[in-house]
Amino acid sequence: MELKELKILFDNGGLKTVTIKRAPLMNGYILIAETVNKNVHVMTSQREESNTPRAFKTIDAAAANAQKVGFMKITIDLS
Repeated sequence: MELKELKILFDNGGLKTVTIKRAPLMNGYILIAETVNKNVHVMTSQREESNTPRAFKTIDAAAANAQKVGFMKITIDLS
């Protein structure tokens, strides 16, 4: 899901948590959002194909985007 879609879902109370996870094959980090229904969505890039996860070079960049969605608490998974 793109940033704007995640924000709408968050504003409507549909998102529960967000996790920043390492993506070694992409040389960076990805954002994974979990809905209240236990569905999982990866943040995608607006400029590329809709199924391509958006890779962030730093944890700070990923956290800033999670904050743009509306999250104030973020989990970081480095495994």
